[in-house]
Amino acid sequence: MEIYKLIDVSRIEGGLKNYLAEKWGALKEQLSGVDSESGTLDIFKEEIERASVCARAPKNDGTWSAEKGGDVWVPKPDKVPYNSNPDGKTWGEILEENGIEGIGFKDGYPDFSPISKGDVEINDFTKSRPRNFAQADRKLAEQWAEEGKDGKTDWTAKDVREWRKENNHTWHEHQDCKTMQLVPREVHNNVSHDGGICEVKKSLGNGSES
Repeated sequence: MEIYKLIDVSRIEGGLKNYLAEKWGALKEQLSGVDSESGTLDIFKEEIERASVCARAPKNDGTWSAEKGGDVWVPKPDKVPYNSNPDGKTWGEILEENGIEGIGFKDGYPDFSPISKGDVEINDFTKSRPRNFAQADRKLAEQWAEEGKDGKTDWTAKDVREWRKENNHTWHEHQDCKTMQLVPREVHNNVSHDGGICEVKKSLGNGSES
């Protein structure tokens, strides 16, 4: 199937050529300044995946339970989320493995703190996910080296990136636009929400994104 048949060109102002040029320009901006060791390709794949869950709180496949100062979204336990879930686990299995009963939300933002494997603050929070991830990998490498995590005292950013990939974790960009939290992808990438990049884009007048 030709790609152009998947796109209704008549709905794209300026035609397909201009549309693709615009998207390519946006992609180059996202990837600019990222070195070859930062795992750019993996992050780009995650950008595509996150597009299906970006923005605002969940509406389907679960229920909301009121709690002090906020709400908890409880997914249907027998539902199998499709993003970042290679083993086909149900939500019930995922929640049990992570020791939680649901995902807390406060002021419209998710609280992934209970399942975070590491929190760091980065100095230059941008709308570029690869840049944010690269900074967070470096910061966590320093933290884990100091802690001697897994008996290692020589953690590098590359080591952290590989740990993320091997353990199916990702960085959650907190809405405070400085904190990065290392959380399971099978949770994060299946819970629609706004986050730090959304806040940056709002400040720039560019809409929202998870």
